[in-house]
Amino acid sequence: MSSVSRSSLRVAGGRPCLWLFLRRSPVAGLRLATPRHLEISTPSPRSTLLTNSPLGFFLCVGHHTALTTPRVALFFFAVETMSVLAAVRAARQGVSYTLGGRLYLALTNKSNARRLIDTRGPGFAMPADSHFAPLDDPEPEPAELAAIVSAAYEDSEIGGMGESDTGVTFAGLGEPLLRLDRLVETIALVKEHRHGVPFRVVTNGLFGTEEAAQVAECGVSKATVSLMSADPRQHAELMDPAEGRAHSDVCAFVCALAEAGVEVECTAVKAPGVDVSAARALSEALGAVAFRTRDYFP
Repeated sequence: MSSVSRSSLRVAGGRPCLWLFLRRSPVAGLRLATPRHLEISTPSPRSTLLTNSPLGFFLCVGHHTALTTPRVALFFFAVETMSVLAAVRAARQGVSYTLGGRLYLALTNKSNARRLIDTRGPGFAMPADSHFAPLDDPEPEPAELAAIVSAAYEDSEIGGMGESDTGVTFAGLGEPLLRLDRLVETIALVKEHRHGVPFRVVTNGLFGTEEAAQVAECGVSKATVSLMSADPRQHAELMDPAEGRAHSDVCAFVCALAEAGVEVECTAVKAPGVDVSAARALSEALGAVAFRTRDYFP
C-alpha cells in the first residue's frame, strides 16, 4: 500500500469553496478541519502551492488550479496547454502545432485537392504562436507521432485529461487521410498506453465510404469535413479535386461517418459567392451535428 502524504493549507477570508481534481494522484482524503483549514491527502507526494493575489488565493495541486474567495471557486486547466506547447516545441518542425491549446499533428504536405489552408484566401496566415510550418522530409511515422502525444500527456497517468481534454487533431498543411494507414497505426500505438485520448481529423472529405469506415473503426470520435458549398460546380471550382473525386464523394463521406457514430462537423469558407446558409442546410441533411463558417481573407 502506498504511503499517504498530507498537505495542509490555511485559506484566509472564511470557509473556502474548492473544486479539486488530481489526475496523477487521486485524492485519498479531503476535509475541512476547521472553517479556515483545508487538509488534503494524496497517495503520493505532490507539490502544493498557495499564493496570494489581488483576485484571491490560488491553490495549485497537481496540475489544476483553484482560485478561491469566500464564496467563489474558479476551476481552470492551465498546465494542459503548457504541456501541449512544450511537446510541440520539442517535436521536429512541422510535425505538430497548437491552436487554442489543442494539439495538432501533420501527416503530409500532399493533398488530393486544393489545400484547405489555401481556400481561406491569399491573405490568410496561421497564427505565429501556433508553431505551424510545412513538414520537412521525411514524413512522420506513427512512432514519432505517438511520442509527441505521449509527451503532451506525460503528466497524466490515466488515458486522457478528462472532460476538458480537447484531444489530438490530425490536420496539417496537406490532407491527413492520404496517409490513413499511418493515422490508424498512430492511434493504435497511443491506445496501448492511453485509452481515453480523443482523436479528431480535419479533412476535405474527398474519399470513399471505405475510408470513412476505417476512420470510424480506428477510434476517431470527431471529424471536421470541408463541405465548402452546397453547389457541386462551385465546390469543384473552390477545391479543384484530383483523382476523379467530386462533391458527391464528400456528401457520401459525411453520411458514412455520421452513420458509423462519428461526430461530424462540416465547414464552409465565406468566400465570395458561397451560399453559407445552403451549405449549412446540406450538412444537417447529411447527418452532421455541427456546422462552422470560416472567414475568407482576400
